Amino acid sequence: MIDPSEIITNLVAMLRDVPELVAEVGGDAERIYAYHDQYPKNVSLVHAIHAMPAPSIMAVWQGTQPGLFGGMDVWKHQVTLFLRAKETAGGDPPTAYYRLFRLITKGIPTAAGVEMLNATVHTSCYPMDLPAIQRQTDSEGLDYFEVPLSFTEIGDD
Repeated sequence: MIDPSEIITNLVAMLRDVPELVAEVGGDAERIYAYHDQYPKNVSLVHAIHAMPAPSIMAVWQGTQPGLFGGMDVWKHQVTLFLRAKETAGGDPPTAYYRLFRLITKGIPTAAGVEMLNATVHTSCYPMDLPAIQRQTDSEGLDYFEVPLSFTEIGDD
């Protein structure tokens, strides 16, 4: 089994390499970042979600589970992207979250040259499974969206 922190680190690097996605988070690639569980610094995902700046994308490993792929036992790594969209002004189209989701799936990292859906985020994993997007509410009652991703290992490293 590979170290899931490598998937998170590689995913963040690839998302930062999508110029249109960086533009959507205010032109600051640092607003696309990883949350790694580290005691005592990072011990509350709920707090980290609430503290996310707008706009931003935070990548988090949620767990690993066994699965099947082509009749073989494999590991499936669950990653979630938490999204906070940019502020909109009067007259702006209400497309901020839709655009983020489209760029997460269809954006093309400069180095990879293929859409994120088809990009190899980690050499020991297949490209991401087709993701969903869903609304959530943080501890203060503020809405945000999350994009659960799954990365299936090729074999068992």
